[in-house]
Amino acid sequence: MKYAQVLVDIKKLGTKTFSYLIPENLKDEIKVGQAVSIPFGRRKESLKAYIVGFSDYLEEGIKAKEIEEILESEPLFSSAYLKMLEWVANYYFCDIQDVLNTALPQKFFEKNVKKYRKPKIENKIYDVEKSKTDLKLSPAQQKIYDEIKHVNSKTSLLYGITGSGKTEIYFKLIEDVIKQGKNVIFMAPEIALVSQLTMRTIERFGADSVAIWHSSVTEAEKYETWKKLRNNEIRILFGARSAVFAPIQNLGLIIIDEEHDSSYKQSMPNPRYQAGDVAKKLCELYDAKLILGSATPTIESYYEAINTNSLFVLKERYNNALLPKVVVIDMREERFEKNYSIFSRTLVKNVEETIAKGEQVIFLINRRGFSSYTQCMECATVIQCPKCAIPLIYHADTNSYKCHYCNHVEYEPKCPKCGGKTLEHFGLGSQKVEIMAREKFPDYRIERLDSDSLSKKNEHIEVLKRFQEGEIDILIGTQMIAKGLDNKNVTLVGVINADLSFNLPDYRSSERGFSILTQVAGRSGRGDREGKVIFQTYNQDNIFLQNAQEQDFESFYKNEIELREMLDYPPYSKMIRIILSSKNEFRAEKSSLEIEAALSDYIKKLSLDETLLVLGPAPCVIERIKEEYRFNIIIKNKIGDLGHKTIIRFLKSINLPSDIKMVVDIDPSDIL
Repeated sequence: MKYAQVLVDIKKLGTKTFSYLIPENLKDEIKVGQAVSIPFGRRKESLKAYIVGFSDYLEEGIKAKEIEEILESEPLFSSAYLKMLEWVANYYFCDIQDVLNTALPQKFFEKNVKKYRKPKIENKIYDVEKSKTDLKLSPAQQKIYDEIKHVNSKTSLLYGITGSGKTEIYFKLIEDVIKQGKNVIFMAPEIALVSQLTMRTIERFGADSVAIWHSSVTEAEKYETWKKLRNNEIRILFGARSAVFAPIQNLGLIIIDEEHDSSYKQSMPNPRYQAGDVAKKLCELYDAKLILGSATPTIESYYEAINTNSLFVLKERYNNALLPKVVVIDMREERFEKNYSIFSRTLVKNVEETIAKGEQVIFLINRRGFSSYTQCMECATVIQCPKCAIPLIYHADTNSYKCHYCNHVEYEPKCPKCGGKTLEHFGLGSQKVEIMAREKFPDYRIERLDSDSLSKKNEHIEVLKRFQEGEIDILIGTQMIAKGLDNKNVTLVGVINADLSFNLPDYRSSERGFSILTQVAGRSGRGDREGKVIFQTYNQDNIFLQNAQEQDFESFYKNEIELREMLDYPPYSKMIRIILSSKNEFRAEKSSLEIEAALSDYIKKLSLDETLLVLGPAPCVIERIKEEYRFNIIIKNKIGDLGHKTIIRFLKSINLPSDIKMVVDIDPSDIL
């Protein structure tokens, strides 16, 4: 071919494809997926581009420049893979280089790759032995499996209550895809859950063609996995959200377990992608199927599945096991009865009875650290991060005060207002619950599992293994333990403060609160013994808490979808959030006002002001992060692709002063 189409990112123009003349000396070497250097513009500035295709013809009147050189001779990806990356850059309004930095381990392709040695500590996940027993589905599972196999839709939603056996259906679908000579991406939201699913899959299919891809995998392991993926040696790839960018060959199926989880959305840095949406695009390009699974699907996924006849429901637990009984305890009454402990009398009694029977307990507290905030006892000032408008969180294990947004740390803070050092800690975090549990239950074996407690490779695997083998009586954790744990000896779950997830000023807070309570309740009674769940609350009248108590997703969905429709929230619109920030509060506010005025005028001129709704600007809920003041503009797009392209076109026309930063979050997971 005479010409190469190259993908290049041009400032203000975005990601574009151009034709370049292939020099004679490169014709035998050039391939799709290679990185090349090209001259661009009148000044012939050298830019890095990627080969995406070839042709013999140019449109009339176009004179093509020559490619300068091949920068990387080994192709990094196929043309279909490149189209997916280009779609991510365009849809999420970011540079192609940002997408490539997320998708490709470019550092692995340095000239000297000998430094990437085999890991010193082997990943213990691969030590699991393959089982010799055949997989047999129950009649209910077989029915769902047959229906999913014959549905025309590319995307299917498997909504099954906790313990209904969704994983067995996944395995059967995986088995079919592998027999067809195709490969699978299997995603889970938490690293601990990825590990569990991987071990269960290895037990079923063996370890030879299984690999893992997430942030805790070492550089050496990623390098080895990358080479195997390119050589089509991996049949099943497990990972968290970034696994959607892995260049797996012959893709036939993507499974996204716990699809409701907010971890599938990258909030920073660019690209701020949603893994489920990228997976849909990937399946479209590779003619593959996408299976979403959850006991508490997102409102959007459930709405879409209903309207595309692609909803598949498992309403009973495997082998007809009973759902756990959920009891709600009003902690206000406990205080009235002079019980000021974080543990209600009912919870204490049930813990003692459960462990006496040789069974196990889970405590959920959906907040890291020791406390929620620290207050000066001399002037009542709450100790905040000096860079962000949020309280510092005390961590007892390191005797430090940390900001969970900018990682600022202090060890001996004093009140910024009066200089006082008499500080008290208020509220609950997982560390405090652990300390108080050890005091309350000194004879029991207690451990904590959250992101603060995981400092060593394989540590979460070790904790979960000890818990599975009965070496831990009470496991305390954050949402990390609310999903996917399948320990049949757990018969009691205690939620220390069920109100936490409902109290955020965000339109998804009810959905998150319902989801985490329902999910953690599902960890109890998964064997042949009936489970019990205790929600401790200060607001037992919350309708969504009552839905979670009854584990009734349909009622929750009915209540929530009515609110969403009334307020034009997703799925009745697609949201775009624009955040303007600056170290100067006045400048940030002024810029946000100017952009909102220009945007509203632009939309009105196109006669789209009734379908593209602009809200704000207003200060963000967290007004300051990393010393920058933040204002946001929210756009509710009710006309899909047309509205999205209209907003993106406007955003590309903006010229910002050097002291103003702009973040564009497409389909934000929250508006904090």
